[in-house]
Amino acid sequence: MALGKVSVGATDSGSGSFKTPERQLLYVGAAGKNAGNIVYIDQTTNLDEVLGLNSSRMKTAIYYARLNAKANWTAIALPTAAIGEWQGAYEQAMDSNVVCEGVVVTDPITDADDINVMNQNVVTAESEHGRMLFFAGATAKIDTATQTWADFVTAFDALQNGVYATGVVLVPEVFSGWLGCVMGRLCNELVSIADSPMRVATGGIVGLTALPVDSDGVTFNGAHAAALNVARGTVPQTYADYAGIYCSDCMTLAPEASDYDVLENVRVVNKAKRQVRVLAIKKIGNRSLNSTTASIESHKAYFTGPLTEMSRSTRNNGIYIPGDILPPKDGDIEITWLSKNNVQIAITATPHNSPKSIAAYVGLNLANEV
Repeated sequence: MALGKVSVGATDSGSGSFKTPERQLLYVGAAGKNAGNIVYIDQTTNLDEVLGLNSSRMKTAIYYARLNAKANWTAIALPTAAIGEWQGAYEQAMDSNVVCEGVVVTDPITDADDINVMNQNVVTAESEHGRMLFFAGATAKIDTATQTWADFVTAFDALQNGVYATGVVLVPEVFSGWLGCVMGRLCNELVSIADSPMRVATGGIVGLTALPVDSDGVTFNGAHAAALNVARGTVPQTYADYAGIYCSDCMTLAPEASDYDVLENVRVVNKAKRQVRVLAIKKIGNRSLNSTTASIESHKAYFTGPLTEMSRSTRNNGIYIPGDILPPKDGDIEITWLSKNNVQIAITATPHNSPKSIAAYVGLNLANEV
């Protein structure tokens, strides 16, 4: 008889947790200190110590971002010695395996070429590094000594006109720090990444008590906000007889009628793509993924896992808080074998509806009983 043998191994089902870069942003641009160094920042960091005593757009953006992000906020900064060197800082961060959800360029964006470079970075980050990122930048701040709001709107419109950049956000800097305010609202852990910074329930903009004025002394108002928003800008807004200054949708430079014209849709899909990519890597050369019915049905459940996790809702003090997306349903994932060695997996994520324009009607019932 043969000798008895026992061998015990371990299998990996891919059901563990994933890295979570969501709400972690990388800031690149000129600052007064630590040029070329990666700096990790939280709510307790002394910005003068790590970014220099002198004012800079980077320090201002990060200051307003953490004011508006609330507790447990963290960020990464990679300062440069001079304005215009942000691309080198970004490439250094990628080579250093910095983990982030998005990249915030704090140098002023004054040329469409900068936007095109950001767009190329979004594409190459995924193709070269397997990283799903968005980019955000802001124009130069309005010059309140020489510019009217009409001048500012015209310049912003010309800068973004005709630009195609789905994963890029361009913010009109209507006051110093507006870019940071928007980025901070995006990183508020009290809301989902599927929430728009327009959300009023989490409060108004922190650090801004009055809207700015232009060279003619005219206060930024709803007409200016509407014009910039049509030009795909993210702007501050107010509601008549309602205290506080709030934010519009975070617009991207996606083309008309795109699914990704607002950043929350980009963020939700990027989150799902990050996790599905890891699950797909685990299946390379694994014969358990094959063209049999049993395998296809099993792997539909396997690849649906991230969507199921993202769809989980919670309740806080009796208030229903929805997940990032709706629960996946039949047909939201399809697995198709294109050849003996090539398989295509199509996954659909469905976001929740979100009210951004509300019309309420009040009527009378005059059929009172006597």
